Amino acid sequence: MFNLIPREVRFFDLFERQSELIIQASGLLHELVHNFADARAKAHKIKEVEHVGDTTTHEIVRRLNTTFITPMDREDIYTLASRLDDVLDYIEAAAERLVVYHIKEPTSACRAMSEVIISSAHAMDRAIRCLRTMDKGFHEHAVEVNRLENTADTLLRDSLAAMFDEQPDPIEIIKWKEIYETMEIVTDRCEDVANAIEGIILKMA
Repeated sequence: MFNLIPREVRFFDLFERQSELIIQASGLLHELVHNFADARAKAHKIKEVEHVGDTTTHEIVRRLNTTFITPMDREDIYTLASRLDDVLDYIEAAAERLVVYHIKEPTSACRAMSEVIISSAHAMDRAIRCLRTMDKGFHEHAVEVNRLENTADTLLRDSLAAMFDEQPDPIEIIKWKEIYETMEIVTDRCEDVANAIEGIILKMA
């Protein structure tokens, strides 16, 4: 009987919307660290995108509470929405720290990390778009997200090591350590999203 009742597929639209916002925010972060003029205004744009992301997450939760038949398990929908929200939160947090800590100019390591974040966001987006059809090609994209997370982890270690060797000001070390770590966490959260997608697709295969 339940097979005759159409499932609410709007969830896929909302997941893809969340992913699009992450790509938008990662692009704005990339622009911020490569052109630091008007940094506060650029960080505010990222904050605005993060607010839209919060609204999208709330819409997913609202629909989850009012939909009878969902296209996947309810706990999986909630987990995926939360993990996507986390990615956007950490992008916004990285931008905020660059402004709040009165950074004069982003480092080359910061710029390199922003490149990895953009690539991670796009690979994650490709994985998200496999959900609608339960495309097993998601695995290729999940592997790429994992590779990029490893790249960010290595970049973080190398950047911290170089900074401890070269930076004489302990306050600057503290500032940049937190910024680098926040940016690396973005790629961790992208990997969390990919892992959630993998679990959903394998469960429904």
